[in-house]
Amino acid sequence: MTVAAWWYPVAAWGVAIAALVRLAVRRPIPRWLPVALGCMSAVPVAGMPVGRWLHGLGQTFSIPFLVVLVDLVAAPFLSRPWLNPAARWAAVWWGAGASLLLYPAALGLSRFDPYALGWSEPGVAAAVASMGAGLALAGNRFGLVLLAAGIAWRVGLFESDNAWDFVVDPIYGVTALGNLLLTAARSAWRRAWPSARAIVATAIAIAATAAPADLTAVEPIPRETLDDQWEAAAADLVRRAERGGHAELGALVREWRLPDTPGRQRVLAIPDALETPAFIDTPDEQAIWADFVAARRTRAAGLFALAVEAAQAHASIPTRAERAAADKPPALSQRSCTTIEILSEVLRDDPDHEQARKAGGSVKRDGRWLWPEAAKRLDAGDVADPIRGWITKSQAARAPDQRPGRPVAWLSDHWKISSQAGPDAAAALARELEVAHAVWRQAFGGFILEPADLERAVEGRARPTSHGPFAATLFADRAAYVAELEKLEPTIARTLGLYWTPTRTAYFFPIGEGGDEPGVSTIHHEAVHQLFAAMRKTSPLVGERCGFWAVEAAACYMESLRAAPYGWTLGGRDAGRAPAARERLIDDGFYVPLEELCGLGRTDLQADARLPAIYSQISGLADFFMNGEQARYREAFVEYLVRVYTGSVSPDTLARLCGTSYADLDDAYRRHMARP
Repeated sequence: MTVAAWWYPVAAWGVAIAALVRLAVRRPIPRWLPVALGCMSAVPVAGMPVGRWLHGLGQTFSIPFLVVLVDLVAAPFLSRPWLNPAARWAAVWWGAGASLLLYPAALGLSRFDPYALGWSEPGVAAAVASMGAGLALAGNRFGLVLLAAGIAWRVGLFESDNAWDFVVDPIYGVTALGNLLLTAARSAWRRAWPSARAIVATAIAIAATAAPADLTAVEPIPRETLDDQWEAAAADLVRRAERGGHAELGALVREWRLPDTPGRQRVLAIPDALETPAFIDTPDEQAIWADFVAARRTRAAGLFALAVEAAQAHASIPTRAERAAADKPPALSQRSCTTIEILSEVLRDDPDHEQARKAGGSVKRDGRWLWPEAAKRLDAGDVADPIRGWITKSQAARAPDQRPGRPVAWLSDHWKISSQAGPDAAAALARELEVAHAVWRQAFGGFILEPADLERAVEGRARPTSHGPFAATLFADRAAYVAELEKLEPTIARTLGLYWTPTRTAYFFPIGEGGDEPGVSTIHHEAVHQLFAAMRKTSPLVGERCGFWAVEAAACYMESLRAAPYGWTLGGRDAGRAPAARERLIDDGFYVPLEELCGLGRTDLQADARLPAIYSQISGLADFFMNGEQARYREAFVEYLVRVYTGSVSPDTLARLCGTSYADLDDAYRRHMARP
């Protein structure tokens, strides 16, 4: 026996143990753990490795089955599995076909014993290698596996000299046949009679009324596994598209995966329904598109399970003993921001995912998902007009009043705008306000609901609630804006927009009016003030005692909004006012320590002689808390905003929520801004 033949079972059983651990343990585990457990096959027991003892059970792992197991074990360490979907299906069909050809006859069910052919040379090995070469030339990687099996037989890798042992084994055959039978059963169920499906659906509905579905029972698949599965499916779809000459469809699939955005917060544009692109018109393109949508929905289902898990994280509160034993205060346990982020990814992949839609507060009308406010207007028979906003049917039947200077009431999904600048300017303002609403819901979505309420929403135990309409006034020009608002705010001439808490109204003049190009960012800034004040019950004395800087910091953070192919990004040390903050810190050496800043109330902050420089600094701090150190403190900062707006904040709240000291946070901020 060669050295390779003696050690092969040890290595094969090690791979099998590692694969079994990966398949059996459903909860997330370290990537290295299955490999470490698999190495136990080399541990000597009574002078012989465990793998050799297990080899005595009579199981010899064939080359194809071993490669499948190795691919399974190695997948977490690779950007994508080596065996793509086409190769895996070839492995399944080979295992099933070869085992059906070999084992029934070998068990005496036929007079002809094909196992005897495995002794001859070149015989079975040559046939398998030839088949492998054909598959490899056709672009199927499993062909390389069959070629390797033929080579392994030639060099005598096994103790056995029979070629069949190199290309198929009993466990491989049973696994492959089971896979095919399960797939066939699923396919048959999809084609089942409507009456049969109706009976089952009725039974499920009756059972659901007695015992609501427990989403917590769904074991989430690790994120890295979902990514691997998607990459494999996408690669196959791209290859099909390119082989068929469908370059545009191939590019769409290839670019669907969201890019990494280090140092920035990603915000996704979510369509109100799944729509097929106009360029998809041939049967081949339609088939690829259908498989693309199916792969996205599979990924969305896996992501939603992760969203449920994240929404439940708030319940993992350390015990008193754990808190006492900790070297420093425990960090915030809730993961509301993560939940919102994952739900957004779910809806980008599958805009019709009902549970995610309802968790996000949407309702369905005529096949499209809308905000509750828009649904109410549809239910009332109103019409969405691109020029006049939401109007009644009777208004739609009449021509619009085009008289110049006449005030216009413009109604969007969430704002009621009183405009002195005409309908076009009102429509432009409404578009930017609705963008601010959509972005804010993702960026600060954890602000709206308490963690327990968000958990109920994700688990389908909450009802959508409507907000607004919020009030906004659009003046004819800057002069009218200043003249009207000077009575409210004496320094109004230095501003480009205003949200006035006592009237709960945002005030603007037309975008770009008077050469003031920051108009769009000003709309987003003031809209954020309004949304924080209106989307949950807040204190009338927000930040009066301390913590007022965070109110302005969150609004300044919104000024960093930038368009992206998938929606928008927020933050970044080169966006919004963050570059000015970096200049203040590094070039000017200006910095107000967080301990001092968090102790300032609204009046003290606004009266501070350093206010312009402080405004730059808080913009940088907003970026740090939302994106610094891989968004380590984002959850704590959003919860801090909740405490500030609800009046339950104290000077040391932010440090306690972050689980560290203000001095350490000051140092971390300096490192964040000093990075090249």
